[in-house]
Amino acid sequence: MKTIITTLSLLLFVCVFSFGNPGRMVADTATHKLTVTLSGVNKRSGKVYIGLANDASSFSGQSIMQKSVDVPASGEISITFDKLKTGRYAVRVYQDLNDNQKIDMAGMMPTEPFGFSNVSVLMGPPDFDQSAFDLDADKSINITMIEM
Repeated sequence: MKTIITTLSLLLFVCVFSFGNPGRMVADTATHKLTVTLSGVNKRSGKVYIGLANDASSFSGQSIMQKSVDVPASGEISITFDKLKTGRYAVRVYQDLNDNQKIDMAGMMPTEPFGFSNVSVLMGPPDFDQSAFDLDADKSINITMIEM
């Protein structure tokens, strides 16, 4: 009898810790799609570079994912990031008008169009927290390009 109780207890323990929260198991493996649409693209030349960040370090430094697209002569510009895990993200973008693959600056001011998620009016350089949004399902965001 003692062996049966021990075996059942062990089985219950394994079941609770292996299957006790199936929703969590799905959420940990779920991936999502993020579609970024750019508005206010006034200069129809060059490329647009889009960087995706998931913390302050990747927002101010090397993005976790990057994409670039040629600016079309007309129409909207949309970029999609696939297979993103649930989490907090921010997007930064710039338009490279002279094909040098970097944003040109005049002192501390960008001379090429740029933008950030959740920022439509610039009051100094935004940080990750100002630009961040939660991604827990497929999502579309709009970024308005800023020209100085």
